[in-house]
Parts: sequence; structure tokens; C-alpha cells
Amino acid sequence: MIFYRHTYKRKHPLFVYVLFLIPMIITMTFPVKIFDSVLDLRGIPLVIGSLYGGLYTMLLLFGSLLAYRQILGGIDLFHYFLSLLPSIVLLLLLVKKYEKAEAKRRMLLVAGTCFFLRVTVVNLYALLEGNTSFFMASFVPTLPIIIVQCIMAVMLVFIIEMIRTQNRMQEDIIQAEKMKVVSEIAASVAHEVRNPLTSVRGFIQLLSDPALNDRKRREFSSITLEELDRAEAIISDYLSLAKPQIERLEPIVLADALAKASQILSSYANLQNVEIITDIKLTATVYGSKSKFRQAIINIGKNAIEAMPRGGMLTLTYTVNMPNQIVTITIADTGIGMNDEQLKRLGSPYYTTKDKGTGLGTMVIFSVIRSMNGKIEVRSKEGEGTTYFITLPLTQQA
Repeated sequence: MIFYRHTYKRKHPLFVYVLFLIPMIITMTFPVKIFDSVLDLRGIPLVIGSLYGGLYTMLLLFGSLLAYRQILGGIDLFHYFLSLLPSIVLLLLLVKKYEKAEAKRRMLLVAGTCFFLRVTVVNLYALLEGNTSFFMASFVPTLPIIIVQCIMAVMLVFIIEMIRTQNRMQEDIIQAEKMKVVSEIAASVAHEVRNPLTSVRGFIQLLSDPALNDRKRREFSSITLEELDRAEAIISDYLSLAKPQIERLEPIVLADALAKASQILSSYANLQNVEIITDIKLTATVYGSKSKFRQAIINIGKNAIEAMPRGGMLTLTYTVNMPNQIVTITIADTGIGMNDEQLKRLGSPYYTTKDKGTGLGTMVIFSVIRSMNGKIEVRSKEGEGTTYFITLPLTQQA
């Protein structure tokens, strides 16, 4: 039983054969003599191994039984084979049915087969040897012991079925976990790709304005291409999850990063009647992945804009603390805000305050900031808006 769990996973007749051969050999080597008869438990591994291993395992086990019995000596091998023949035929008939049977039926089949094996083998062999008095003199007194053996076989099948059930449940759980991971990745990809596509849609709408001058048209076209490239990069990142690559880390000039994020969000903000204010007085640099940091800022900005359905103001700014060598980025909106319960659950998988959200965008925000050795704090009050405070280690001050 210790090794059966691993043998079950391999599902190979040879492993099942070896597993049940060992106890069969041991029981034959150390039998018990009682009532002028030799009793051992060879029938239990022989029957159970044959039924669980299938035809090839059964033939190997019976072949090994005959060979080892010949080695032990003191027996007419041909008579012994003839006495085993009815049990072999019965097992051949039961192998296919046993595979389709339920656990309770399997226990009954094993109990019946073990009893049949013991009854036919010893009595047929005694008759072939001319011992006509064996049945009443030796076999009948051993019936209680034979019944106990059958009960032991049933208990063994029960344990095996428990192991098989646990293995199947484990496999189902692993498969469910895999599907869960796939669904999370799919939802995350869809969410992250939606952000640049929303920006692209907004700029394409602006490009359709005939009053737009050439300079603005080139600027909007350039941003549209950049956002499409960002969408492609996001997809590439998720495709490379199976084979992670070394992430490119570089200095990030916060003034440029916030200005770029503000520019990308501008089209979506205009559609929602939201004004974006970028209040930058100092130059500061942090260290991390430029694309992922921009993605995190855009996610926060997009969430803020969606939290202002009637319009409002989105402010992006930062302050520098030179003694502690940190910079604190502040992103504030004048939207609907959140209550204490919503704030506690913010960043949890699949938790969102939006009707059609997935919660994965906020997860990405927290993940990116943590990867940059930073901290993120969110303060909010219903009806007054939400403010994100992102604290990052300062790389240099220019």
C-alpha cells in the first residue's frame, strides 16, 4: 500500500506485477501449517494483482506462482496447475467486468474470487493426489481462517479504492488549478490590453476631426502607434510566462513618465469630461521597468477617470524627500470614492468596485510597485474622491 500510490500513477502492468509479486513470494516462503494443511495469504496478492493489473499482470503472477512453487518443491506441478485452472478461467472472465465495476462491487468480487480460489485449489489438488478424506478432515476446519483471509482481501481493496479516489481527486484539483491559472492569465491579458486599445480608440476618434492641424495629427498618430506597440508588448510578456526572461530594469525619469501617462490618458479623459493636471516642480529618477511602471500609472489613471462619470479633476504630482532618499507620487481624483471595506479589499484577486471590472488591473499596480521596492497607500472617502500615494526609493536627484 505504501508503494501502490506511485504504481497507480504509472499505470503499467509490469509495476503492478512487481508490487504484488513480492508479498506473494513472502507469504509462500513463510506459510502456516494448521489442521494438516498449509495456509498462506498468496491468494490475496494473486487475485487482487490480477484484477487490478489486467491480463498481462495476471499471466505473469500465475507463471511466477507456478515457478516459485516448483522451486519450493514437494508438489506435483502438473496437478497444481490443473487445480489452478478454474481460478484462472474465472479471473479471465472477471478482468474486464472488474475494470468497470464500482468500489462496493469490486469488494464483493474479490471476496468471492479469493474464496473460490482457496476452495478449488486445495480440494482439487487433494483429489488429484488421491486424498479423498482431505475435504472433511482438513479443509472444513480451516473455513473460519479462509473467511478471515477473504475479509482481509476486502479490506485491502477498500484501501486501494481509497487511494485511487484520492489520486483522482488530486488530479482533478491539479487540473482545476491549471484551468484557474489559465483563466486568470486570460482575464489579465484582456484587461491590460484593453487599456492601450481604449487610448487608441480615443485618438482615432480625434484624428477623424477635420479641423485638426497637421502637428496634432502627427502627434496623435505617434501616440496611437506607441499604444499599439504597448499592447503587443503586454501580450508578449504573458506569452513568455512559460519561459521567463530577464527583465530590463532602467532609470525612470518621473517627470517624463507622468507626462507620458497623462498624454496617453488625455483622449480617454476628454471623452469623460475629466481634466488632467500634472504638477511637477522637481526632477527625480527611480529604478525599474519603464513599460510596467507606465502601465501601473495608466491603470491608476484609468480607474480614476472611470470613478468620475460626471467629470472632474485628475492630479498627478510627486514630492521628493532627500534625507530619506524617497519620492512620493500622488495621484488624486475627485470621483465617487470608496468606503473602508472597499479599501481593505483593494488589490485582492478578482475584487473590483466596477460593474464590468476584473480587479486584475489593481493587482498589477500593487505588483509593479512592490517589484520596484516601493509601497502604495490608498486613501478614499465616499463622495470626495480617492488618492494613491506611491513611495519609491530615489535613484538620483538632478
